[in-house]
Amino acid sequence: MGGVGKPVRRYPLRKRDARALLEEISSNYPGFPLREVEVVEMAEFDDVTLYILDRRVAFFRRGGRLLPSLTFLLDYGYSWLPQVYVDRGAAKAMVRGADLMAPGVRSINGDFNVGSIVVIVDEESKAPIAIGEALLDSRGVSELVARSAKGKVFKNLHHVGDRIWSMARSLG
Repeated sequence: MGGVGKPVRRYPLRKRDARALLEEISSNYPGFPLREVEVVEMAEFDDVTLYILDRRVAFFRRGGRLLPSLTFLLDYGYSWLPQVYVDRGAAKAMVRGADLMAPGVRSINGDFNVGSIVVIVDEESKAPIAIGEALLDSRGVSELVARSAKGKVFKNLHHVGDRIWSMARSLG
């Protein structure tokens, strides 16, 4: 995995910038339990920006897309995101960086469209293990699973143990 390194820059956001970020979070993730946040910080690495809400890395931006951090979901829950529960075999593959194939899906909780962000959850432990991008809508995934069909259904964007995970853990 190698070292994460220190952020290029870490600093608190100005009130206007913090308000804009919180509005973006609320717009992209309407179910996010936005509470009163006192301190919003930003840590910039070479290709990733982490957003720290009250000393917890809650979101990150890579390639222009704002995504939730698994470390935050582990501590504060993930009921505000669509959930895809996977079997142990799929969970093991995903934490090594694999995309999710239809045979590994056990159940879906919530509706989503192509391109939506979902949390991938290990069905046994109920722990979030990855953040994925839907390659099909919820109906399409359910139909593939019901037919025991094969095919890639979610792109793995962030998983336990990856570089983002390590960055978030290093910042507290």
